[in-house]
This record gives sequence, C-alpha cells and structure tokens, in this order.
Amino acid sequence: MLIRRRSAEYRKREGELYGKIREASDEFTRCSKAGTDTTEALQRLEAALVEFTLFRSRRT
Repeated sequence: MLIRRRSAEYRKREGELYGKIREASDEFTRCSKAGTDTTEALQRLEAALVEFTLFRSRRT
C-alpha cells in the first residue's frame, strides 16, 4: 500500500477548505432550524465542495 506524505502547505489548504465546508454547513443548519431561506447557504456549501473536489483531484 502506497502512503503519500502531504506537504505542510497542502495540509494547511486542505484544512482551510474543510473549514469553509463546515462553516457553510453550519450556516445551512442554522437557517434551516430557524425556518429562513437556505439558498445562499446551499450555494456557499456547493461552491466549497466544488473547490475541495478540484483541489483534491489536482493532487492525485
């Protein structure tokens, strides 16, 4: 099994993207529980997920 070491810069960027996903997800949850419009939160979540997917696909 091949294990690749990730650079500190890679791990930092990955952590930032995880943070963006978490923030957007939390915002969606808050809006949903409050019964307010979730459109913007879902758009932010989608953008963060796309960015993360592109980031990961470039690395492999």
